[in-house]
Order: sequence, then C-alpha cells, then structure tokens
Amino acid sequence: MGSPVIQRRDALRRTVCLGLWLLLGCGPGPELAVLPDQVPPPAPARLTGVVFQGYSAASRSVEVRAALAQVDFVKRVAQLERVRIEFQDPSRGKVEIRAQKADFLLDSDDFVLHEHVEGVTAEGERFTSSQVRYQHAQQRLWTDQSVRLYRDDLVVEGEGMEVDLSTRRIRLTGGVKARTGRP
Repeated sequence: MGSPVIQRRDALRRTVCLGLWLLLGCGPGPELAVLPDQVPPPAPARLTGVVFQGYSAASRSVEVRAALAQVDFVKRVAQLERVRIEFQDPSRGKVEIRAQKADFLLDSDDFVLHEHVEGVTAEGERFTSSQVRYQHAQQRLWTDQSVRLYRDDLVVEGEGMEVDLSTRRIRLTGGVKARTGRP
C-alpha cells in the first residue's frame, strides 16, 4: 500500500482527469487516463564540430569552436574538447584562446578553460596557464593559477592574471617575475 501523500496525489490526478472529461464532454483519452509523475530530464547531447557565436550590435563579438561537446541540460553545462575562443573588437583587435577542454555554463555564458590553455592578443602577446576563466557579464578573463606571458623578448611569470576585454589590458598578479629571452 502506498503512502498517504502518493494516494492523495493519485486521487487528485483522477479528479482532474474526471473534471476535464466532464468539462470537455468527452471520454478520457489514453493521454488523460495516466499522467506521468514527472517527465524525465533529457539525456546529454553529444555534438561534433560545435560553433557558438555572440553578437554585439551587427558585428560578431565572440566565437567559440569545439571539436566535441557534451551538453548536460540538467546541470546546464556544455563540456567542450579542443576549444578555440575568439573575442573580436573592431577597434581593439582580437584575443584568441585555445584549450584542450572547457566548461561552458549555459545560464551565464561563462567559461572555464583548462588543460594547456594558450592565448594570444592582437598585439602579439601570448600567455599560457593551466586554467583561465571567462566572465561574460564583466567581459573579463582571469586565472588564479600560475601564468606565463610572452612579450617580444620578455617573459613575465605570475601567480594569476586578469584581462579586461573592453580595454585589452593584461595584468599579472602575485609574485611577478620577469626575464629576457625567447619562449
């Protein structure tokens, strides 16, 4: 015998079905005879050759390409593999970031890029880290992981980094060290 809560829910379901039957003046169809307790969540989708694009006014501001994506509709995250993100700004140039993996948060358009993250700016600055995050609302790239920045013949290392995409400014944080030399 079921619990009182389940019995009440079943009784309510039958009452609603009977009321609809009387209101509509027809017999209960197969879809009204049994209503499911809940609809199962959709299974994760596995996609290949994925492209996401974001626009600001009439021009593309961001493009994300991934060789593979697994979209989890319950957790609202797309797990991407072999990822390239390109931020475009006609007046400031582009910033391109590549990573082996990334998590794209569907509700906020934020990213967490990880595993062999490399980025390059329009000015030719290049950075590497094990993880970089993108916050869409703040137009900011950042990491609290160690980072290496290459500028001309200068190599700068820090314990973290922030990139303001609206100004294209890169700031290294924590224990910053610089040396000359090619990468």
